[in-house]
Amino acid sequence: MESALIFGGVAVSLLVQFIKTKLNLGSTSAMSIVALLSLGGGVAFYFLQMFGLWEAVLQILVSAGAFYAFIIRNVVTK
Repeated sequence: MESALIFGGVAVSLLVQFIKTKLNLGSTSAMSIVALLSLGGGVAFYFLQMFGLWEAVLQILVSAGAFYAFIIRNVVTK
């Protein structure tokens, strides 16, 4: 459950920062976007857990992160 909170928080933060810089939004609009994205993420998490897909999603995210950290960052950027 903690990993779900970490991944969800990181995803929402990155997405809000991206939207905020692209659309030049104020703090009230940014907070509204955070609330909507968090609600949408909660609904998505609920359905992924209900259908038993959450473990697979976490494995994909962890594998992608490891692939990036060990392969792409060390090979492509050098």
